[in-house]
Amino acid sequence: MAVLGSTLLSLCFGMLLISASSADYPDRCMSFSTVSPTTGPGIKINSNIYESNRIYTISVPVDSSTNSVVLRAMDTNNNNSIGLWQRADWYCNSSVLYQHLDTHEGFFKANWQSPYFTNITVVIQAFVINVNRVATLSSLKLENQGKFLCSPSMTSMTSRTSMTSMTRSTTTRSPTTNRFPTTAKTATSTLTTTKSFANRILLSPITDAIQILLVFLTSKLLF
Repeated sequence: MAVLGSTLLSLCFGMLLISASSADYPDRCMSFSTVSPTTGPGIKINSNIYESNRIYTISVPVDSSTNSVVLRAMDTNNNNSIGLWQRADWYCNSSVLYQHLDTHEGFFKANWQSPYFTNITVVIQAFVINVNRVATLSSLKLENQGKFLCSPSMTSMTSRTSMTSMTRSTTTRSPTTNRFPTTAKTATSTLTTTKSFANRILLSPITDAIQILLVFLTSKLLF
């Protein structure tokens, strides 16, 4: 009985240790006293368009007072942690912790691999923790690439609008185009009229002289 009681006590103690470790495990990544929005430059990413199964590089501004960085990627539809962070020092339930930082370049880089899900919107959050356990929060959103693709109906509507604009432009230019032949015809008609009038002016004295000459000859013959 003593041996059985000792065994049961050991099992119960082990279960308590496991429960305590499980409860403390998420807090290892989020072990800071206060959080405030960052007032300096925010985090950056190599692309803000979400694609499934892609590796993204996140750049987090840090300085000499930075002690660690906590990163997490959340699905905005259900607030679940998604994706896989690479080479983190601690992996918690919803975030990862990076402690061994090189702050000489002014920023810390981490790689995150997106899941195979497609129709989701992701928010990347970065908690920069200083030596006083005070964290500043910076976040950015990855937009679904489907928002930046034109649907077939939109493409068809754009094509119809372009064709309508071209037709209107052609119709508007038609009177201007037809004005040149009309002007040429008018100029030709005017030139012909001018020549006819000039010919009449030049031929009129000659005609009168011939008529006078005929009258004179006729009177000579008669008398």
